[in-house]
Amino acid sequence: MRAMFSRMGNSQHAITDVYDEERRTFLVRYPVWLVVGLGLSGVIVFLLTGFLGFRDSMEPAITGKLFHEPWALYLWFCALILTLQISILRHPSLRRQLTETLIVTVFCIIFVGILYYFNVQISNFLSSILSAILGKHIILKLLGSSPLTYTIINFLIIAIFWVDTIRRWVRRSRGDSPTRRIDLATGEVTFKAESDEIPTMQELVSGDLVAGAFLVLVLALIFRQETLNFFSSVLNVGVPINTCTVSLPGACNQYATTGNPPTLTFIDLIQTLIYLPLGLIILALAATLSGLGAVGGVNEKAVAPSSQALLANREGSSTVNVGEQVSITVLNTLRSALNRRIRIAIGSLAGALRIVAWPSLILLGTIAVAASARYIQQYLHLQSDGRTCTTTACPEYGAVQRLFSEHVQFTAPVSALAWGIVAALAIVFSATLLIYRWRVADNTLRLLGLVSFTVLLVFWIFSLALSAFNAFFSLTNISPRVPFPQPGAATIISFVALLIFGGFALIRTLGRRGQGQPAVPAGVPAQNMQRSQQTQDTPRDTGNA
Repeated sequence: MRAMFSRMGNSQHAITDVYDEERRTFLVRYPVWLVVGLGLSGVIVFLLTGFLGFRDSMEPAITGKLFHEPWALYLWFCALILTLQISILRHPSLRRQLTETLIVTVFCIIFVGILYYFNVQISNFLSSILSAILGKHIILKLLGSSPLTYTIINFLIIAIFWVDTIRRWVRRSRGDSPTRRIDLATGEVTFKAESDEIPTMQELVSGDLVAGAFLVLVLALIFRQETLNFFSSVLNVGVPINTCTVSLPGACNQYATTGNPPTLTFIDLIQTLIYLPLGLIILALAATLSGLGAVGGVNEKAVAPSSQALLANREGSSTVNVGEQVSITVLNTLRSALNRRIRIAIGSLAGALRIVAWPSLILLGTIAVAASARYIQQYLHLQSDGRTCTTTACPEYGAVQRLFSEHVQFTAPVSALAWGIVAALAIVFSATLLIYRWRVADNTLRLLGLVSFTVLLVFWIFSLALSAFNAFFSLTNISPRVPFPQPGAATIISFVALLIFGGFALIRTLGRRGQGQPAVPAGVPAQNMQRSQQTQDTPRDTGNA
């Protein structure tokens, strides 16, 4: 735990650092073509998202169908994710971690893109093929309505956790660190660590049991009928989930008379109530041994270092009441042991769950950017419809007015921003768990904060440029859409932020000039003025009689 949350010296950069905290500069030198390419492609993507995909009489059917989903904006956000991941894991010693991350990310991009945007089209396509081959209507949604699908996913995640947990226990029994460690200064990968940084076997087992209880509790909440129906509606899958769907295969037929089949939630809750008490009992026994060891009640080999220190330093005066001394010693030792073991348990929780957590965080980040892209498209289209679809002659007039009555023009950009923040945090903490160092999150979030501040100050320029395209397309009759009207709220916020921080910067600059060196008189070289200033500042030796 201490190793994970340890900080390196400010003068020494970690191999995962992307930001110099002292000089407040980037440590990653991005090629000019990459920055320009991302910037120009971003402008093009926002233009495509804002002007196309309406599916009405004002737009050709081919573009309305092709750009109805914001897949272009989604892929651009995914390119930013890949750039951030490569920036963090750019060191040659992290090639394995970089490869694992990119494989998982690319898979999530394809999976989420198909499931979130094109699930209906893919389902219909497969239905037509399978109907032609088998002579009956089989659709992709059968996979989502099968109990076998969720049963396999549930127990596969639990199996992965326990396989990794047993490997950790084997490493610890050999005297090594249970978690692979990466030296952020050199990039060396090792399982060796200092003895005070390695948890005892009791601490490791108790922490892993608590971590297992937490994992299966989360799975119990996920594989509920209500939760899966929520995700089905969010992802537009349209798969109805009932009690039989989240039960063991064939359980509904077997227990149809009772009406209470063994659902996955029930099975996971039973596992939680097994792992958690065992972990807490082992934790309590370890703390009790430490308390008894502090007063010489057990073998010294089973006593924690903190308890041995209390045993060595306690007062031996016969005038002190023995019962009071023992009670205070045991209570202090138990408190110290519990505090230390809780910290170890938290570290063990992160270490045990990271093999499942870091890919899950990448999946969450990918889903978040997909949702953010859809909300941005909804906002831009609504901005345009608010000016081009204002009468009942517009076929979408009713739907547009309904969205305005629901204040979607305000909630959509807020939701897009919220999902964007979720995506950034998920990707950063995914890399943090993979490397298992808090410094990764600390340093990367500083960089993202600086980038976000920069985007805030210059966003109004991009907004005005996109609005200029509105006027150009309108005057040339290319498109009647108005997705970037002015003045926009985001443009005003960005411009005001520039005025505020620019004013502060100007005041500081003027203040520094006012406290600086005196102005150089005309005709006097600057070098002479510097020598004169140095002569005045040099102390004189007046001598003593």
